[in-house]
Amino acid sequence: MEGPEIRDRIAEVIQHGRPQAAFVLGQKGKRLRVLLPSGKEETVSSGQTLLVSRKTYPRLSRQEILDLLAQSEARRQALAEELDLSEIWELVEGEAESFDPFELAEIYFGSGVEEDQVAALVRAVLADRLYFRLRDGRITVHSREEVERLLLARKREEERLRRLSLGERFLGALVRGESPPEIPEEIRAYYLSALRDYCLFGEEAPKAKEIKEILSRLKATGPETPFRLLVRAGVFEEDENLEILRFRLPVEFPEEVLEEAEGLFPEEIPREDFNGLETFTIDAEDTRDFDDALSLERQEGKLVVGVHITDVASVVPPDSRTLSEARRRGQTLYLPERIIPMLPPVLSEERLSLREGERRPALSFFLHFSPEGKLLRTEIRLTEIRVSRRLTYEEVDQALAEGKEPFFTLHTLARAFQEERRRQGAFAVTLPEVVIRVEEGEIRLERLEFTAARELVAECMIAANYAAARFLHERGIPALYRYQKEPLERILKEGEEADLVRAFQQLRFLVRGELGLSPEFHHGLGLPAYTTVTSPIRRLLDLLMQHQIRAALLGRTPPFSEEALREILVELEEVQAAAAQVRTRTQRYWLLKYLRLHFQGRTLPALVLEAGERRARVLLPDLMLPAELPLPPGHGLRVGEEIRVKVQRVHPRLEVLKLALA
Repeated sequence: MEGPEIRDRIAEVIQHGRPQAAFVLGQKGKRLRVLLPSGKEETVSSGQTLLVSRKTYPRLSRQEILDLLAQSEARRQALAEELDLSEIWELVEGEAESFDPFELAEIYFGSGVEEDQVAALVRAVLADRLYFRLRDGRITVHSREEVERLLLARKREEERLRRLSLGERFLGALVRGESPPEIPEEIRAYYLSALRDYCLFGEEAPKAKEIKEILSRLKATGPETPFRLLVRAGVFEEDENLEILRFRLPVEFPEEVLEEAEGLFPEEIPREDFNGLETFTIDAEDTRDFDDALSLERQEGKLVVGVHITDVASVVPPDSRTLSEARRRGQTLYLPERIIPMLPPVLSEERLSLREGERRPALSFFLHFSPEGKLLRTEIRLTEIRVSRRLTYEEVDQALAEGKEPFFTLHTLARAFQEERRRQGAFAVTLPEVVIRVEEGEIRLERLEFTAARELVAECMIAANYAAARFLHERGIPALYRYQKEPLERILKEGEEADLVRAFQQLRFLVRGELGLSPEFHHGLGLPAYTTVTSPIRRLLDLLMQHQIRAALLGRTPPFSEEALREILVELEEVQAAAAQVRTRTQRYWLLKYLRLHFQGRTLPALVLEAGERRARVLLPDLMLPAELPLPPGHGLRVGEEIRVKVQRVHPRLEVLKLALA
């Protein structure tokens, strides 16, 4: 628009997002003052000016200009709608990269092209954007490859908009609680899958933007909306464990693993026959997978405690699919509503389980104690045992109360071993445990105290694991060891073990236990070397260490090198961290649901763990559940104070627990 002033011509300009004819009244710099068909005068920039006609009109009255614009506008729009850009493109594709609008219009319309025809071509190019592009006053010709790409993109966008429309109908019906509309099954599956991912992973879900857009249109943006819609659609149950899905934990065993497990039996190797030795299991009433048994013998003035561990390694080879699946799982996961086993039930609950009266291959740890309870030496043997009795913790606690043998002596030795560990610096915080069981929708809570029977079993297992760690280390066998660094601070003094407030305060200063390839001092247990081998049915680490020990006893090369264990260590830490989070969050969900069902609007006792001016942290001791408590102005609390709180609002799915001072 340089040179003489432009006026008295018809221009094609962009106004309010669409092209329209305009009459040029004058020019100021690069800006044109124009009259629009609406009768408004506007100033347009060079960027808004698409085309200026070459024809200059004589001076016209305002009404004549408006009549001219109306005619021109109608003709341009009609021509633009009739134009076949694909035909024009076929004529010029490959001839030149770009054309002047007048030049391209002449190719299509012929010589003597009129300004309305040129403007119509510009309008059509702007509207279509498939074959041509308007840039800097010229029309660029798209290559054949570019047209194909744009066609594919256009098709995909059309499909997206169609899918979005159907998705809005489908989800809208769910939101309103109506019967689902008749839509293609693939669209229904697409949106249920997208909604499921959004429910589990939020903004990180692949189609989060699309789902958010639809839910926003439907005015259904509550935090629990995706879950509720999936329950209505039958995708989720009311108490669906979302944590298992979020962490993608394997639940069902692959068919090939189940088939292989059916054909796995103990390797035939020389074993010592201890079927005549009186051995017994001590477990919870509902235990189905028994992996350890105990025995007690008196030999030449010494007491020999036998810790007999089912020999899983003799049945599950290192290169088996079953062991590979165990590596994926890392451990058996015990949740209130279900158990997710590490090994297929045909092994964990049947063939490998130390069931009463049945012969089983075992890895037996014989712990030799002096009559005073000092651990003198240990030995590990490959044995075959037959469990004489299946006992529960409650039965053994009763036997201990009555002073019955061999339990009284076993407990005495366990206490002596525990005291020795304490003298070496053992420092652990033991809290009461609330066990949650969900059966047929009913939530049952059981508070487990660390009774004498549990103490007996725990100390025997710790001693056997200590023996395993020493065996592996002394022989230079590649192994994974558990260790725990010293607490950052020791605030719990001897005799304060039952003080819940002090125990919770101490938890903040404990250092998390770790796994490593060399033994380090375990400050929680007071032992210089420690691993775990006593639960090979339930823990991957124990199964791996059992393989290493068993190979050494048979004079074979250990199946797992240090390099292999280093790789497994990384996997195991990730799997254990995921399992711990799933277990913690699942436990909290059921605790909160129990609170909502039984204590909504009621009061409960609470113990003050921390106290500030406006907030306190309290413990609901009946549930062993810490929670936040807002405080009214001027209402201070003391740490350790026993108070009562009112349960105002509970939302298990959103992890909301609102308490108030009673």
